[in-house]
Amino acid sequence: MQQKINLIKSIESGLSRFNNQLNFSKKVDSDAEIIILHEDLIKHYELLKNLLENGDFSINHINQFQNELNTILQYIPVRSENYEFNDVEKVALNRQIETAAKNIQSQFELIKFNFAFFETLGFLKENIVAIGANGSGKTTLSNELKKYLPNNGVVISAQKVLIIPTFSGISNFVQTNQKLKNTQVADKSLRTTFSTANDGNAYSILKQIGGEFQILLDNLLAERSAIRNKFCDNLNDGGNNTTVPVTKLDKTLFIWNSLIEHREISCSDGINITLSSHGVNSYPAHQMSDGEKVALYHIAQVLQAPESGFIVVDEPEMYLHKTILNKLWDILEKERQDCIFVYLTHDLDFATRRTTAKKVWIKSFKHPNRWEIENIPSNALPESLLLELLGSRKNILFCEGQKGSIDEKIYNTLFPNFTITPVESCFSVINYTKAFNKIQSRTVKAYGIIDSDHHSSDRLDKLKEKGVFSISVSEIENLFFEKEFLKFLANQILKDESDVQRIQQEIIKQFQKDLELQISNYLSTKINYYYKDSDMSKGNTLDDVRENYNKFLSEIKIPEWYKQRKLEMEDLIQQENYEKIISVYNNKGLKKIANKNFNISDFIERSIKAIQFNPSVHQILLKKFPEELVQKNGL
Repeated sequence: MQQKINLIKSIESGLSRFNNQLNFSKKVDSDAEIIILHEDLIKHYELLKNLLENGDFSINHINQFQNELNTILQYIPVRSENYEFNDVEKVALNRQIETAAKNIQSQFELIKFNFAFFETLGFLKENIVAIGANGSGKTTLSNELKKYLPNNGVVISAQKVLIIPTFSGISNFVQTNQKLKNTQVADKSLRTTFSTANDGNAYSILKQIGGEFQILLDNLLAERSAIRNKFCDNLNDGGNNTTVPVTKLDKTLFIWNSLIEHREISCSDGINITLSSHGVNSYPAHQMSDGEKVALYHIAQVLQAPESGFIVVDEPEMYLHKTILNKLWDILEKERQDCIFVYLTHDLDFATRRTTAKKVWIKSFKHPNRWEIENIPSNALPESLLLELLGSRKNILFCEGQKGSIDEKIYNTLFPNFTITPVESCFSVINYTKAFNKIQSRTVKAYGIIDSDHHSSDRLDKLKEKGVFSISVSEIENLFFEKEFLKFLANQILKDESDVQRIQQEIIKQFQKDLELQISNYLSTKINYYYKDSDMSKGNTLDDVRENYNKFLSEIKIPEWYKQRKLEMEDLIQQENYEKIISVYNNKGLKKIANKNFNISDFIERSIKAIQFNPSVHQILLKKFPEELVQKNGL
């Protein structure tokens, strides 16, 4: 790549000037800070030169490096190595170097930040999605990048005032283009203030932000006018090209119309954009919805971004409906394949759908400008779930069930210092806990919680070593049938303790009726777990496979397991061991017994509300959880 060769030559020339400036600084007795500054500058560009000679960089990064080098060389004068000076000139030269050093220091800070940021990302050629929770410094990062990419990129801020102006005419293209460049590097974060003294107001601030749409559209209109004027002049001069050139405004209108159904925008008078429905009922663009406006805004921004540069988008999902969000950015990425898109978002669905982009997460932020950014590691966890959990500041607790399930509600209430994450089956709980804890760069730890659910004690002990614990009831709902909790709830709904006793007696009787079903379910589950935990030897021949399979079958002892389980369960019934029965009883229909005896219809819902609004009752239920997990509780 010729641009890379040219950059290396520029760096070599720059290093010569840097070394010359360093030696010259020593001759005029410059301060130690200035000497160190020049030494650091030389080290940086020697490193960059080595990386360029041994690595493959995109044109986007090469252009950025070249722009940075050109800027800093403005402050390094060209001098002969044998330059002579007297004492008076020495003082003056020292002052010149001090003044230049201030500019060099300021620019070098920008260069170092930019280099460190993209080095963290591996100087990627593909697009980037940086995921961060609220408060992780995404907007601050976008503002910093705005300073560091002044000539080689555009930062699309999350803060927007979507005001579309009504134009009275076409502006000069040279002037609008310069205004566009100026606004692309302006701070639009709204992190400023104003004084209320002397009737002060926010007009000047809002004028700057609100005028951005005007500048974007004004330049599109001016460019189309200039291009079409040139086209017409060429025809008048005898040119034979009769194909009307497609301008950025034409592309903007086309892309917008491909996104929004039942609406069409046009610029038939060449001055103002109008909107219509099926070609009728035309009305001005400023009456569009915020979603329609922001789509137009993003298209106008991206199409006018610097060539082969960076397009940094803070919260690309802002104002956009899910139905057009990904389609919009897919189209814009395809339209601007010369650019690298850097998305800063906390929308996990959007991040996951950027299938070809490199995913990173903003691990931490320290004011004013220190970020810890790491690559999203390859992991057995689904990407969407991994992205969600990496931003957690609390330890993770995987549980069975789905989002919004009873399991999640109970665990969120009893374990508020964990990030509760339901993942459906107990096998997912086990696998995801192990997978998350393998992430070396994680800042928190994952634990798992499963129902005891017919697991053998040996199996549960092995799982505990991997951070997966079990509750001492077979179903999470069985927590609410704990004797002391039933008494508490009975008191809440003005019922007698005798009602609680009847519930217990009926559950024991129902368990006796379901004994054969419970034993059979236990055996089926045990065989299933045994199969999943087994590690059959690999067979190299058909006979080996058959032998290994028969060995596995020989260890499945259904009659023996059945007899042992039946004796255990019959013993519980004979002793009327209620506490032990609810710990092994799998029957989600038990709530019917509670509803009947309490004369209610919403036992589970009332129980959940009881623990949500009465923290004092938590200890009753937490007794059913392993002490190791209760003590951790997110710590």
